[in-house]
Amino acid sequence: MEYIECVICKKLFVKGNNRVLQAGNSIKLYIHATNIMEDKVTDENKISSDGSCPFSVSDNLSIEATSYDLNLDGIIIRYGSISGFRATDLAAPFHAFLMNVSDHAIAWEISTGDDIEQVMMEPNQIFFTPANIPFSRYTADYYEFILVLIEPDKMISSAQIVPGSYTFVATYHIKDPNLEYIFKLLLSEIQTGNQNGKLFIENIVSILAFHFAKNYSKELSSGLIENVSGFTSKELEKALYYIDENLSRNVTIEKFAEEFGISKFNLIKKFKSSTNVTPHQFIIKKKLDRSKNLLKEDGLSLTDITYMLNFSDQSHFSNSFKKMYGMTPSEFRRTIQ
Repeated sequence: MEYIECVICKKLFVKGNNRVLQAGNSIKLYIHATNIMEDKVTDENKISSDGSCPFSVSDNLSIEATSYDLNLDGIIIRYGSISGFRATDLAAPFHAFLMNVSDHAIAWEISTGDDIEQVMMEPNQIFFTPANIPFSRYTADYYEFILVLIEPDKMISSAQIVPGSYTFVATYHIKDPNLEYIFKLLLSEIQTGNQNGKLFIENIVSILAFHFAKNYSKELSSGLIENVSGFTSKELEKALYYIDENLSRNVTIEKFAEEFGISKFNLIKKFKSSTNVTPHQFIIKKKLDRSKNLLKEDGLSLTDITYMLNFSDQSHFSNSFKKMYGMTPSEFRRTIQ
C-alpha cells in the first residue's frame, strides 16, 4: 500500500482508498475518510464532511515496538501504552486482535446496536474485531497492549482455509493461553528486529490464523473439515506443517503419502476434500506466496529464489508466478522498489 500524510492531523491515508491510517506515534488504525488522491491533504481537501478526523485517541500514547520497518505482507504488529481510547463506527480493512498486557483489568464501554455493554478486559484477554465491520468502544483507562492487524486475504491464505467457508465475528472475551503465547512471541520478534527473519513471523501468523479460524469463527461451508473422505483437523494440521517444513525441498506426493501411511491416490483425495485444491496446487501457491517475501530482499537474485524454493528452473518459477499474480517476478520486484 502507498500512504500519504494529512497536513492537518498528521495521520496517514491509503492513497486512492477511503480509509485513513492513524500514524506517527500511534496505533496504526484505519477510519472512514473521503477518497484522497492528492499527494497531501490540505484545508481545501477535507478529511470528512465537517473537516474533522473522526477518530479520537489520547495524546498520551506511546509505541514501544512496531513492525512498520519490517515491511511485512498484510500484517501490522504494535506494542505500546495509552490512556483513554474512543472509536465511533470505526470500520478497519484489517482483522484486529487487541491483547491487554497490563497488570490490571480495563473497563470498556462497547456499543452493540442500541445498547451499551460494560466489559472488563482482564490481563492477557483478547478483543477481536473483524475487518470492515463498524464498531464503537470507549475506555478512559490506561493500559498496555499488543495489537495485531491482519488483512482478510492474508488471514485466509495463512489459515489455509477455503475463501467463504468461514465468517469472523466480533469477540470480546477471549482468554486463550495459545493465542497469548503467539502474540508474545510476535512481540519478542519485533522487539529484537525480526532476528529470525520474515518467514519466522509468517509461520507464526499461519498458526495464529489457523487456530483462530478453527476455534473462534463460524464455519459456513466445507473448509477445514472433518469427514470420512477428508483429513481430520489434526491430520490436516500435520499435513500443512509437513508442507511448511519441507517447502524448500522436493516434496513429492509419494513421500507425502508415506507420512500418513496411505496411497498416493488416497492422499490426493483426502487433501482435495479438505482444501478444495490438490497437494501440488497447494504447494505451488505456498511457494509463490513465500517468493513474494523473498523478492523484497535486495540480496537475493531470481536464481537464488528459484533454488531456495526448489522450482525446477527459473523459467518454471517465472511462469508460475505470472500465472498466479499477472506479472513476472522481475515486474513484481520493480513495483516494490
